[in-house]
Amino acid sequence: MIRPSLSHINSLCIRLQTKRYFGNIHVPFQDDLDPANDDDFNLSDFQHYKESKDVIMQKQKLYEDLEQETPEVKIDLQNYTKLREPVIFVSKLKDPYLNLAIEDSIYNDMPIPENDSKENYNRLMFYKNWPCAVIGKNQNPWKEVNLPLLNSLHIPLVRRRSGGGTVVHDLGNVNYSFMTTKPKFDRFKFAEIIRDSVNKYPDLKYKLKVSERGDITTVTQPDGVDYKVSGSAYKLSKGKSYHHGTMLLDSKLDVLGKLLTRDERQLGIVDSMASINSVKSKVINLELKDEKFIELVSDGFSKNYGIVEKENDVQNEKLPSDSEEYDQNELFNLTDFVEAYSDYARVVNIDETTVLNQQIYDLADELKEWKWKYGSTPKFSHELYNEKFGFTVKFHVKKGAIIDTFELSFDEISNRMISTEKIKESFEFLEQIIETQELTYSGSNVSGFITNDMISDWIGQSIDGTI
Repeated sequence: MIRPSLSHINSLCIRLQTKRYFGNIHVPFQDDLDPANDDDFNLSDFQHYKESKDVIMQKQKLYEDLEQETPEVKIDLQNYTKLREPVIFVSKLKDPYLNLAIEDSIYNDMPIPENDSKENYNRLMFYKNWPCAVIGKNQNPWKEVNLPLLNSLHIPLVRRRSGGGTVVHDLGNVNYSFMTTKPKFDRFKFAEIIRDSVNKYPDLKYKLKVSERGDITTVTQPDGVDYKVSGSAYKLSKGKSYHHGTMLLDSKLDVLGKLLTRDERQLGIVDSMASINSVKSKVINLELKDEKFIELVSDGFSKNYGIVEKENDVQNEKLPSDSEEYDQNELFNLTDFVEAYSDYARVVNIDETTVLNQQIYDLADELKEWKWKYGSTPKFSHELYNEKFGFTVKFHVKKGAIIDTFELSFDEISNRMISTEKIKESFEFLEQIIETQELTYSGSNVSGFITNDMISDWIGQSIDGTI
Protein backbone atom coordinates (compact mmCIF):
# COMPACT_ATOMS: atom_id res chain seq x y z
CA MET A 1 0.00 0.00 0.00
CA ILE A 2 1.27 3.48 -0.89
CA ARG A 3 0.96 6.47 1.37
CA PRO A 4 -1.27 9.22 -0.11
CA SER A 5 0.34 12.55 -0.95
CA LEU A 6 -0.32 15.38 1.48
CA SER A 7 -1.22 17.61 -1.45
CA HIS A 8 -4.02 15.16 -2.30
CA ILE A 9 -5.23 15.25 1.30
CA ASN A 10 -5.24 19.05 1.37
CA SER A 11 -7.07 19.21 -1.96
CA LEU A 12 -9.69 16.79 -0.63
CA CYS A 13 -10.24 18.93 2.45
CA ILE A 14 -10.73 22.07 0.37
CA ARG A 15 -13.27 20.27 -1.81
CA LEU A 16 -15.11 19.05 1.29
CA GLN A 17 -15.21 22.60 2.63
CA THR A 18 -16.61 23.83 -0.67
CA LYS A 19 -19.24 21.11 -0.68
CA ARG A 20 -20.33 21.98 2.86
CA TYR A 21 -20.48 25.66 1.96
CA PHE A 22 -22.78 25.16 -0.99
CA GLY A 23 -24.68 22.37 0.62
CA ASN A 24 -26.63 25.06 2.48
CA ILE A 25 -27.71 26.81 -0.73
CA HIS A 26 -31.01 25.35 -1.96
CA VAL A 27 -33.44 26.42 -4.61
CA PRO A 28 -36.97 26.28 -3.10
CA PHE A 29 -38.32 22.72 -3.02
CA GLN A 30 -36.21 21.58 -6.01
CA ASP A 31 -35.76 17.77 -5.89
CA ASP A 32 -37.37 17.50 -2.44
CA LEU A 33 -40.85 17.33 -4.00
CA ASP A 34 -42.62 14.01 -4.39
CA PRO A 35 -46.17 12.98 -5.40
CA ALA A 36 -47.36 13.07 -1.77
CA ASN A 37 -46.40 16.74 -1.53
CA ASP A 38 -48.36 17.44 -4.72
CA ASP A 39 -51.59 16.14 -3.24
CA ASP A 40 -51.16 17.53 0.25
CA PHE A 41 -49.92 21.01 -0.56
CA ASN A 42 -50.92 21.72 -4.20
CA LEU A 43 -47.26 22.00 -5.17
CA SER A 44 -47.25 20.07 -8.46
CA ASP A 45 -46.40 23.21 -10.44
CA PHE A 46 -43.14 23.59 -8.54
CA GLN A 47 -41.88 20.30 -9.99
CA HIS A 48 -41.27 22.22 -13.22
CA TYR A 49 -39.30 24.93 -11.46
CA LYS A 50 -36.08 26.01 -13.21
CA GLU A 51 -33.40 28.29 -11.82
CA SER A 52 -33.55 31.79 -13.25
CA LYS A 53 -30.50 33.38 -14.86
CA ASP A 54 -30.11 35.59 -11.79
CA VAL A 55 -29.97 32.58 -9.48
CA ILE A 56 -27.46 30.80 -11.71
CA MET A 57 -25.26 33.91 -11.90
CA GLN A 58 -25.41 34.40 -8.13
CA LYS A 59 -24.36 30.80 -7.45
CA GLN A 60 -21.56 31.07 -9.99
CA LYS A 61 -20.34 34.27 -8.31
CA LEU A 62 -20.34 32.55 -4.92
CA TYR A 63 -18.22 29.72 -6.34
CA GLU A 64 -15.77 32.18 -7.88
CA ASP A 65 -15.51 34.18 -4.67
CA LEU A 66 -14.80 31.06 -2.63
CA GLU A 67 -12.16 29.88 -5.11
CA GLN A 68 -10.42 33.24 -4.83
CA GLU A 69 -10.54 33.08 -1.05
CA THR A 70 -9.07 29.55 -0.98
CA PRO A 71 -5.29 29.79 -1.46
CA GLU A 72 -3.68 27.21 -3.74
CA VAL A 73 -1.44 24.88 -1.77
CA LYS A 74 1.93 24.67 -3.52
CA ILE A 75 4.51 22.02 -2.79
CA ASP A 76 8.14 23.06 -2.43
CA LEU A 77 10.06 20.08 -3.76
CA GLN A 78 13.08 20.76 -1.58
CA ASN A 79 10.96 20.17 1.54
CA TYR A 80 10.84 16.52 0.50
CA THR A 81 14.15 15.82 -1.24
CA LYS A 82 16.01 16.10 2.09
CA LEU A 83 13.63 14.01 4.20
CA ARG A 84 15.26 11.29 6.29
CA GLU A 85 12.91 8.57 5.13
CA PRO A 86 12.26 6.67 1.89
CA VAL A 87 10.25 8.75 -0.60
CA ILE A 88 8.58 8.06 -3.96
CA PHE A 89 8.44 10.97 -6.42
CA VAL A 90 6.03 10.89 -9.38
CA SER A 91 6.62 13.64 -11.93
CA LYS A 92 3.66 14.71 -14.06
CA LEU A 93 5.96 16.93 -16.14
CA LYS A 94 6.91 15.84 -19.65
CA ASP A 95 9.98 18.01 -20.35
CA PRO A 96 12.94 15.56 -20.60
CA TYR A 97 15.52 18.18 -19.62
CA LEU A 98 13.51 19.27 -16.59
CA ASN A 99 12.83 15.71 -15.47
CA LEU A 100 16.53 14.82 -15.63
CA ALA A 101 17.37 17.98 -13.69
CA ILE A 102 14.77 17.08 -11.04
CA GLU A 103 16.20 13.57 -10.84
CA ASP A 104 19.66 15.03 -10.32
CA SER A 105 18.39 17.37 -7.59
CA ILE A 106 16.65 14.54 -5.73
CA TYR A 107 19.84 12.50 -5.95
CA ASN A 108 22.07 15.32 -4.68
CA ASP A 109 19.71 16.20 -1.81
CA MET A 110 19.17 12.62 -0.62
CA PRO A 111 20.74 12.29 2.85
CA ILE A 112 23.08 9.41 3.68
CA PRO A 113 22.38 7.42 6.88
CA GLU A 114 25.10 6.96 9.48
CA ASN A 115 27.37 3.97 8.85
CA ASP A 116 25.92 1.90 11.69
CA SER A 117 22.33 2.95 11.01
CA LYS A 118 19.75 0.48 9.74
CA GLU A 119 17.65 3.30 8.34
CA ASN A 120 17.38 3.98 4.64
CA TYR A 121 16.55 7.22 2.89
CA ASN A 122 16.16 5.63 -0.53
CA ARG A 123 14.38 7.39 -3.35
CA LEU A 124 12.27 6.20 -6.25
CA MET A 125 11.25 8.54 -9.07
CA PHE A 126 8.89 7.97 -12.00
CA TYR A 127 8.48 10.22 -15.02
CA LYS A 128 7.37 10.22 -18.66
CA ASN A 129 8.86 12.40 -21.38
CA TRP A 130 7.75 13.90 -24.63
CA PRO A 131 9.42 12.03 -27.54
CA CYS A 132 13.22 12.35 -27.38
CA ALA A 133 16.38 10.34 -27.99
CA VAL A 134 18.50 9.92 -24.87
CA ILE A 135 22.18 8.98 -25.10
CA GLY A 136 24.57 7.99 -22.33
CA LYS A 137 27.13 10.35 -20.85
CA ASN A 138 30.03 8.93 -22.88
CA GLN A 139 28.27 8.15 -26.15
CA ASN A 140 28.57 9.55 -29.67
CA PRO A 141 25.28 10.91 -31.06
CA TRP A 142 26.53 10.75 -34.68
CA LYS A 143 27.01 7.01 -34.22
CA GLU A 144 24.08 6.09 -31.98
CA VAL A 145 21.23 8.07 -33.52
CA ASN A 146 19.89 8.79 -37.00
CA LEU A 147 20.45 12.53 -36.56
CA PRO A 148 18.98 13.62 -39.93
CA LEU A 149 15.72 11.82 -39.13
CA LEU A 150 15.75 13.08 -35.54
CA ASN A 151 16.15 16.69 -36.67
CA SER A 152 13.59 16.39 -39.46
CA LEU A 153 11.00 15.21 -36.92
CA HIS A 154 12.06 17.97 -34.47
CA ILE A 155 12.70 15.37 -31.78
CA PRO A 156 15.23 16.63 -29.22
CA LEU A 157 18.48 14.88 -28.41
CA VAL A 158 19.21 14.49 -24.69
CA ARG A 159 22.49 13.46 -23.09
CA ARG A 160 22.01 12.18 -19.57
CA ARG A 161 24.60 12.28 -16.79
CA SER A 162 24.83 8.52 -16.36
CA GLY A 163 26.44 5.88 -18.55
CA GLY A 164 24.68 3.18 -20.50
CA GLY A 165 23.24 3.02 -23.99
CA THR A 166 20.85 5.00 -26.14
CA VAL A 167 17.08 4.84 -25.69
CA VAL A 168 14.11 6.60 -27.21
CA HIS A 169 11.49 8.03 -24.87
CA ASP A 170 7.87 8.73 -25.69
CA LEU A 171 4.61 8.82 -23.76
CA GLY A 172 4.33 5.05 -24.16
CA ASN A 173 7.07 4.28 -21.67
CA VAL A 174 7.73 5.09 -18.02
CA ASN A 175 11.16 6.02 -16.74
CA TYR A 176 12.16 5.01 -13.22
CA SER A 177 15.11 5.94 -11.05
CA PHE A 178 16.06 4.11 -7.85
CA MET A 179 18.52 5.87 -5.55
CA THR A 180 20.39 4.48 -2.56
CA THR A 181 23.83 4.64 -0.94
CA LYS A 182 27.00 3.61 -2.76
CA PRO A 183 27.69 0.65 -0.41
CA LYS A 184 24.16 -0.64 -1.10
CA PHE A 185 24.55 -0.41 -4.89
CA ASP A 186 23.63 -3.61 -6.70
CA ARG A 187 22.90 -3.47 -10.43
CA PHE A 188 20.51 -6.43 -10.14
CA LYS A 189 18.64 -5.67 -6.90
CA PHE A 190 16.10 -3.12 -8.12
CA ALA A 191 15.64 -4.86 -11.47
CA GLU A 192 14.66 -7.93 -9.47
CA ILE A 193 12.22 -5.87 -7.38
CA ILE A 194 10.59 -4.65 -10.60
CA ARG A 195 10.48 -8.20 -11.97
CA ASP A 196 8.90 -9.65 -8.83
CA SER A 197 6.44 -6.77 -8.37
CA VAL A 198 5.20 -6.80 -11.97
CA ASN A 199 5.05 -10.59 -12.23
CA LYS A 200 2.50 -10.63 -9.38
CA TYR A 201 -0.03 -8.85 -11.60
CA PRO A 202 -2.51 -11.56 -12.72
CA ASP A 203 -3.34 -10.00 -16.10
CA LEU A 204 0.28 -9.55 -17.20
CA LYS A 205 0.82 -10.51 -20.85
CA TYR A 206 4.53 -11.30 -20.55
CA LYS A 207 6.27 -12.68 -17.49
CA LEU A 208 9.60 -10.98 -16.81
CA LYS A 209 13.13 -12.00 -15.88
CA VAL A 210 16.46 -10.24 -15.33
CA SER A 211 19.28 -10.94 -17.78
CA GLU A 212 22.94 -11.42 -16.94
CA ARG A 213 23.53 -7.78 -17.95
CA GLY A 214 20.86 -6.56 -15.55
CA ASP A 215 18.32 -5.80 -18.28
CA ILE A 216 14.68 -6.72 -17.76
CA THR A 217 13.37 -9.02 -20.49
CA THR A 218 10.44 -11.27 -21.14
CA VAL A 219 10.85 -14.92 -20.33
CA THR A 220 11.78 -16.85 -23.47
CA GLN A 221 8.92 -16.56 -25.97
CA PRO A 222 7.72 -19.28 -28.39
CA ASP A 223 10.03 -17.87 -31.08
CA GLY A 224 13.00 -18.46 -28.78
CA VAL A 225 13.65 -14.76 -28.07
CA ASP A 226 13.97 -13.01 -24.70
CA TYR A 227 12.57 -9.61 -25.67
CA LYS A 228 13.99 -6.61 -23.85
CA VAL A 229 11.42 -4.38 -22.15
CA SER A 230 13.76 -2.27 -20.03
CA GLY A 231 17.41 -1.23 -20.22
CA SER A 232 19.36 0.27 -17.35
CA ALA A 233 22.05 2.86 -16.64
CA TYR A 234 23.90 3.59 -13.42
CA LYS A 235 25.75 6.35 -11.61
CA LEU A 236 27.87 6.23 -8.44
CA SER A 237 29.15 9.41 -6.79
CA LYS A 238 29.27 11.28 -3.47
CA GLY A 239 28.65 8.10 -1.48
CA LYS A 240 25.39 7.51 -3.37
CA SER A 241 24.21 5.55 -6.38
CA TYR A 242 21.29 5.41 -8.72
CA HIS A 243 19.93 2.89 -11.16
CA HIS A 244 17.55 4.21 -13.75
CA GLY A 245 15.88 2.78 -16.79
CA THR A 246 12.91 2.98 -19.10
CA MET A 247 10.07 0.47 -19.23
CA LEU A 248 8.47 -0.09 -22.64
CA LEU A 249 4.72 -0.24 -22.07
CA ASP A 250 3.06 1.10 -25.22
CA SER A 251 5.84 2.80 -27.17
CA LYS A 252 5.89 3.35 -30.93
CA LEU A 253 8.51 0.72 -31.57
CA ASP A 254 8.60 1.33 -35.33
CA VAL A 255 9.63 4.95 -34.79
CA LEU A 256 12.05 3.89 -32.06
CA GLY A 257 13.73 1.46 -34.45
CA LYS A 258 14.12 4.02 -37.22
CA LEU A 259 15.61 6.66 -34.92
CA LEU A 260 18.24 4.20 -33.71
CA THR A 261 19.07 2.80 -37.16
CA ARG A 262 21.78 4.36 -39.33
CA ASP A 263 22.47 3.41 -42.93
CA GLU A 264 26.24 3.88 -43.18
CA ARG A 265 26.03 4.17 -46.96
CA GLN A 266 24.06 7.38 -46.51
CA LEU A 267 25.18 8.66 -43.11
CA GLY A 268 28.79 7.50 -43.14
CA ILE A 269 31.02 5.43 -40.88
CA VAL A 270 31.70 6.82 -37.41
CA ASP A 271 34.79 5.53 -35.63
CA SER A 272 34.39 6.54 -32.00
CA MET A 273 37.43 5.09 -30.29
CA ALA A 274 36.69 6.37 -26.77
CA SER A 275 32.87 6.35 -26.68
CA ILE A 276 30.58 3.59 -25.43
CA ASN A 277 28.54 1.71 -28.02
CA SER A 278 24.97 0.62 -27.42
CA VAL A 279 24.12 -3.09 -27.36
CA LYS A 280 21.36 -3.85 -29.86
CA SER A 281 18.49 -6.01 -28.62
CA LYS A 282 15.06 -7.08 -29.81
CA VAL A 283 12.43 -5.16 -27.87
CA ILE A 284 8.73 -5.47 -27.16
CA ASN A 285 6.05 -3.53 -25.28
CA LEU A 286 4.93 -4.95 -21.96
CA GLU A 287 1.38 -3.78 -22.77
CA LEU A 288 0.68 -2.62 -19.23
CA LYS A 289 -0.98 0.66 -18.24
CA ASP A 290 1.53 3.17 -16.90
CA GLU A 291 -0.55 3.81 -13.77
CA LYS A 292 -0.56 0.10 -13.00
CA PHE A 293 3.20 -0.20 -13.56
CA ILE A 294 3.86 2.72 -11.21
CA GLU A 295 1.50 1.24 -8.63
CA LEU A 296 3.10 -2.22 -8.76
CA VAL A 297 6.70 -0.99 -8.58
CA SER A 298 5.87 1.56 -5.87
CA ASP A 299 4.34 -1.23 -3.84
CA GLY A 300 7.50 -3.30 -4.30
CA PHE A 301 9.65 -0.35 -3.22
CA SER A 302 7.48 0.21 -0.14
CA LYS A 303 7.62 -3.44 0.88
CA ASN A 304 11.41 -3.52 0.58
CA TYR A 305 12.31 -0.07 1.90
CA GLY A 306 9.21 1.45 3.51
CA ILE A 307 9.17 2.65 7.10
CA VAL A 308 8.03 -0.06 9.52
CA GLU A 309 7.60 1.94 12.74
CA LYS A 310 4.29 1.78 14.58
CA GLU A 311 1.58 4.23 13.60
CA ASN A 312 2.21 6.54 16.56
CA ASP A 313 6.01 6.23 16.35
CA VAL A 314 6.62 8.69 13.53
CA GLN A 315 9.96 10.34 12.90
CA ASN A 316 9.96 14.03 13.74
CA GLU A 317 11.88 14.87 10.57
CA LYS A 318 9.27 13.60 8.18
CA LEU A 319 7.85 16.99 7.29
CA PRO A 320 9.56 20.29 8.06
CA SER A 321 7.44 22.22 10.57
CA ASP A 322 7.79 25.43 8.59
CA SER A 323 6.45 23.96 5.34
CA GLU A 324 3.05 24.99 3.94
CA GLU A 325 1.79 21.41 3.93
CA TYR A 326 2.62 21.02 7.62
CA ASP A 327 0.46 24.07 8.35
CA GLN A 328 -2.36 22.70 6.20
CA ASN A 329 -2.06 19.37 8.01
CA GLU A 330 -2.48 21.11 11.38
CA LEU A 331 -5.27 23.34 10.05
CA PHE A 332 -7.44 20.42 8.96
CA ASN A 333 -6.51 18.19 11.93
CA LEU A 334 -5.07 15.55 9.62
CA THR A 335 -2.02 14.63 11.70
CA ASP A 336 -3.50 11.37 12.96
CA PHE A 337 -4.70 10.44 9.46
CA VAL A 338 -1.28 11.07 7.92
CA GLU A 339 0.58 9.22 10.66
CA ALA A 340 -1.68 6.21 10.21
CA TYR A 341 0.06 5.64 6.89
CA SER A 342 3.57 5.90 8.30
CA ASP A 343 4.30 2.24 7.58
CA TYR A 344 4.61 3.04 3.89
CA ALA A 345 6.75 5.22 1.65
CA ARG A 346 5.63 8.80 1.22
CA VAL A 347 4.49 9.68 -2.33
CA VAL A 348 5.17 13.19 -3.66
CA ASN A 349 3.60 14.28 -6.94
CA ILE A 350 5.45 16.87 -9.02
CA ASP A 351 3.49 19.02 -11.45
CA GLU A 352 3.36 22.56 -12.86
CA THR A 353 2.40 23.99 -9.47
CA THR A 354 5.37 22.45 -7.64
CA VAL A 355 7.98 24.95 -6.50
CA LEU A 356 11.39 24.00 -7.94
CA ASN A 357 14.61 25.67 -6.90
CA GLN A 358 16.57 27.73 -9.42
CA GLN A 359 19.36 25.14 -9.61
CA ILE A 360 16.94 22.72 -11.26
CA TYR A 361 16.07 25.21 -13.99
CA ASP A 362 19.75 26.10 -14.44
CA LEU A 363 20.69 22.44 -14.89
CA ALA A 364 17.83 21.90 -17.35
CA ASP A 365 19.20 24.80 -19.40
CA GLU A 366 22.70 23.28 -19.31
CA LEU A 367 21.35 19.95 -20.57
CA LYS A 368 19.82 21.76 -23.56
CA GLU A 369 23.09 23.35 -24.65
CA TRP A 370 24.88 22.10 -27.78
CA LYS A 371 28.10 22.11 -25.76
CA TRP A 372 26.74 19.36 -23.49
CA LYS A 373 24.67 17.35 -25.98
CA TYR A 374 27.27 17.23 -28.75
CA GLY A 375 30.40 18.88 -27.40
CA SER A 376 30.82 16.24 -24.66
CA THR A 377 31.48 13.56 -27.27
CA PRO A 378 34.93 11.91 -27.07
CA LYS A 379 37.12 12.37 -30.17
CA PHE A 380 36.05 10.47 -33.29
CA SER A 381 36.27 10.34 -37.07
CA HIS A 382 33.41 10.46 -39.55
CA GLU A 383 33.93 9.09 -43.06
CA LEU A 384 31.46 10.01 -45.81
CA TYR A 385 31.49 8.41 -49.25
CA ASN A 386 29.73 9.83 -52.31
CA GLU A 387 29.45 7.25 -55.05
CA LYS A 388 27.90 9.74 -57.44
CA PHE A 389 30.88 12.10 -57.27
CA GLY A 390 33.43 9.34 -56.69
CA PHE A 391 35.20 10.60 -53.58
CA THR A 392 35.45 10.19 -49.80
CA VAL A 393 35.86 12.86 -47.14
CA LYS A 394 36.97 11.88 -43.65
CA PHE A 395 36.58 14.37 -40.79
CA HIS A 396 38.66 14.06 -37.64
CA VAL A 397 36.84 15.58 -34.68
CA LYS A 398 38.57 16.30 -31.39
CA LYS A 399 37.35 16.98 -27.86
CA GLY A 400 34.54 19.50 -27.72
CA ALA A 401 33.26 18.30 -31.12
CA ILE A 402 35.75 20.66 -32.81
CA ILE A 403 36.92 19.74 -36.32
CA ASP A 404 40.63 19.00 -36.20
CA THR A 405 41.37 18.08 -39.82
CA PHE A 406 39.80 16.41 -42.83
CA GLU A 407 41.15 14.46 -45.77
CA LEU A 408 39.90 13.74 -49.29
CA SER A 409 40.41 10.59 -51.35
CA PHE A 410 39.16 9.86 -54.86
CA ASP A 411 37.98 6.83 -56.83
CA GLU A 412 39.88 6.03 -59.99
CA ILE A 413 37.19 6.78 -62.56
CA SER A 414 37.44 8.48 -65.94
CA ASN A 415 34.06 10.14 -66.42
CA ARG A 416 33.39 12.41 -63.44
CA MET A 417 30.41 14.69 -62.91
CA ILE A 418 32.78 17.05 -61.09
CA SER A 419 36.52 17.00 -61.66
CA THR A 420 38.96 16.19 -58.88
CA GLU A 421 40.30 19.74 -59.03
CA LYS A 422 36.84 21.28 -58.67
CA ILE A 423 36.05 19.06 -55.69
CA LYS A 424 39.30 20.06 -53.98
CA GLU A 425 38.59 23.73 -54.68
CA SER A 426 35.17 23.45 -53.07
CA PHE A 427 36.84 22.45 -49.76
CA GLU A 428 39.55 25.14 -49.72
CA PHE A 429 37.48 27.71 -47.80
CA LEU A 430 36.55 25.10 -45.19
CA GLU A 431 40.22 24.22 -44.78
CA GLN A 432 41.11 27.88 -44.16
CA ILE A 433 38.40 28.24 -41.52
CA ILE A 434 39.53 25.10 -39.67
CA GLU A 435 43.12 26.36 -39.61
CA THR A 436 42.22 29.81 -38.26
CA GLN A 437 39.36 29.14 -35.83
CA GLU A 438 37.53 26.43 -33.91
CA LEU A 439 34.66 25.08 -35.96
CA THR A 440 32.15 22.82 -34.23
CA TYR A 441 31.05 19.72 -36.08
CA SER A 442 27.53 20.23 -37.36
CA GLY A 443 26.02 19.88 -40.81
CA SER A 444 25.21 23.55 -41.17
CA ASN A 445 28.67 24.64 -40.00
CA VAL A 446 30.58 22.37 -42.37
CA SER A 447 28.33 22.77 -45.40
CA GLY A 448 28.34 26.54 -45.02
CA PHE A 449 32.03 26.69 -45.95
CA ILE A 450 31.88 24.30 -48.94
CA THR A 451 31.47 26.28 -52.14
CA ASN A 452 29.90 23.62 -54.36
CA ASP A 453 26.17 23.54 -53.61
CA MET A 454 25.62 19.87 -54.47
CA ILE A 455 28.52 18.71 -52.30
CA SER A 456 27.56 21.16 -49.56
CA ASP A 457 23.97 19.89 -49.38
CA TRP A 458 25.07 16.24 -49.38
CA ILE A 459 27.55 16.72 -46.52
CA GLY A 460 25.15 18.76 -44.38
CA GLN A 461 22.43 16.17 -44.84
CA SER A 462 24.79 13.27 -44.07
CA ILE A 463 26.22 14.78 -40.88
CA ASP A 464 22.99 15.66 -39.10
CA GLY A 465 20.38 16.78 -41.62
CA THR A 466 21.14 20.49 -41.29
CA ILE A 467 22.28 22.50 -44.30
